[in-house]
Amino acid sequence: MTMVAPSPATSATILTTAERTTLRAVCDALLPSLLAGPDDDPRLFICSAADLDVATAIEGALASFDQGQQAEFRRLLQVLDRPFVNQLLIGRRERFYNLALPERERLLLTLATSRLPMLRTGFQALKRLATFLFYSLPDAGGQNPTWPALSYTPSPNLPARPAVLKLTSIDRTTTLECDVCVIGSGAGGSVVAAELAAANKRVIVLEAGSGQQAPDFDQREFVGMQHLYLDQGLISTRDLGVAILAGATIGGGTAINWQTSLSTPPAIRDEWAASSGCRHFADASFTRSLDAVTARLHVNETESQVNRNNAMLRDGCDALGYRWQTLPRNAHGCDPAQCGYCVYGCRHGGKQSAAVTYLADAQQGDTAIVARCRAERVILSNGRVTGVEASATDATGRAHAVTVRAPIVVVAAGAIHSPLLLLRSGLTLPAIGRNLFLHPTTAVSGTYKEPIELWSGPPQTILCNEFAELSSGYGFRLETAPAHPGLLALATPWFSARDHRRQMQAAAYKSATIVLVRDHVGGRVQLGRYGKPVVTYRPGPQERAHLQRGVQEAVRVHLAAGAHEVLTLHARQQYFKRAPEATSAAIDAFCAQLARQMVDRNWLTLFSAHQMGTCRMGSDPRTAVCDGDGAVFGARGLFVADGSAFPASSGVNPMITIMALAHHTAQRIKALV
Repeated sequence: MTMVAPSPATSATILTTAERTTLRAVCDALLPSLLAGPDDDPRLFICSAADLDVATAIEGALASFDQGQQAEFRRLLQVLDRPFVNQLLIGRRERFYNLALPERERLLLTLATSRLPMLRTGFQALKRLATFLFYSLPDAGGQNPTWPALSYTPSPNLPARPAVLKLTSIDRTTTLECDVCVIGSGAGGSVVAAELAAANKRVIVLEAGSGQQAPDFDQREFVGMQHLYLDQGLISTRDLGVAILAGATIGGGTAINWQTSLSTPPAIRDEWAASSGCRHFADASFTRSLDAVTARLHVNETESQVNRNNAMLRDGCDALGYRWQTLPRNAHGCDPAQCGYCVYGCRHGGKQSAAVTYLADAQQGDTAIVARCRAERVILSNGRVTGVEASATDATGRAHAVTVRAPIVVVAAGAIHSPLLLLRSGLTLPAIGRNLFLHPTTAVSGTYKEPIELWSGPPQTILCNEFAELSSGYGFRLETAPAHPGLLALATPWFSARDHRRQMQAAAYKSATIVLVRDHVGGRVQLGRYGKPVVTYRPGPQERAHLQRGVQEAVRVHLAAGAHEVLTLHARQQYFKRAPEATSAAIDAFCAQLARQMVDRNWLTLFSAHQMGTCRMGSDPRTAVCDGDGAVFGARGLFVADGSAFPASSGVNPMITIMALAHHTAQRIKALV
């Protein structure tokens, strides 16, 4: 989660004075100025939320919420302002801001572990926003006062490669014409655009996100989240049970991902072919598409240098006898010293994102790319596509109506927004928005004696697939996660202000292992009352069991690699410190304790960087949205070409599968235009 700093006018229109006072009191309780102990760094402990004006920044974030979300946030603050509620929670009949600091801490912890899901959700909303901002907000010089104590050095922003794309600006009401309009410039849309441009078709690509390219990337966490992530990183499931990370810029997720480039496993291809009725998944034609995209992206293992974060996963797996592999990555001439910052855009150009590969290829032909242009609906007449209605924002923030006239439209807006676009366009297929798969993911941190600096170096280069096939093709994989201070603080559980500060003080010595679960129970994306997506998702029994097992195995890997402390992301503290006399029985007992912990609905922090399935392929319009060619049922000329077309979850990082599926769909479209 992150947000834009508010203007005074915006602040004055969102919270009342009383609500603002309560918010400041919450931030000060979560992140107060603390007296440093003997082993504490005074530079870190003296800082407070008030020093960084975190509450004002949170209020600024509310400007990007819809009216319903704003109302829910305000109700939470109003509840905390009611003395009788606080009496029920902690036995003190006082307004929150009148409570002593220890009482505020106790009340917040009561929310975090309440039996009422809505109170746990409220705590997470406050805690995630406040902690992210505290450790990521930059001053006028691009620095944050906490960073020196964390041994964190922001990107030096070395000279960038020139921008490779020419973007089309819109500054008035405009009508455009083309052979194919592609909605979305990410993994799927970029491939379709390049393939059709190479076939001498006139292509227009509409991208709702920013138009930033290499010279524009600031590579600071706060700024990167603002400009490159969907809804500035704020989007999550309705109950905040899963925080969703998705790209919203030129190149989509390929601009910010960790470059893991895994082809669709053969067993998954066979499963999809059988379950969907789309035989091409198991055929040579899909293999050719996989080969084509891996070649164009320069996928290789040669540049998969193993930093300290990834080395801990490798070494722990070696010690336990678990299978692991070096990850192939879409890297070509990367500078490893800059790689850790590329999750906020690659200035160097070594990251083979869609912008520097397929979109650049598309502009070798007749392709226009329009950034900050949101497709409102696909225009249909007598069951056939005739174009797209969109809205483009110019450099001053003014919106202009855009009409694109095209006989072919390809929807590639991602699994969150592709189904919403179809719904706004009047389509009524029952599967639209259903079957949302998220690869629910959590993390376990290990603290080591030597510096790790998990924000430095190639993000992901080691994968443990020992547990990928626990139950009929379903299980979990262990990978590593790079994290800069804000994301690390957001994920780190809060059990007291001092405990959270001490965990963050050890940031440079932490390694993060993530548990990525293949899910077979899907959720849903719906169009909200105020036009924004409403995401409903809860891991099923099998997913919960695999999350529990995955956390245990990640703990074992860290301890086998030499970690002296491990911490999970549970709402109730699950912490293991290796004592000199620690035995395997002690580790087993801790893992048995973890097996009893709840893992959904904010009892365990979960993330998703992979969204799939909401416009899935299939042979039956009662259960699918598009056929094996990507053609939407009942709408001639309309196609889907992104992760939303997956028949089920992929089990592995989906970028290569998305691009191969888009490549395969593009070959079918070529025959029509």
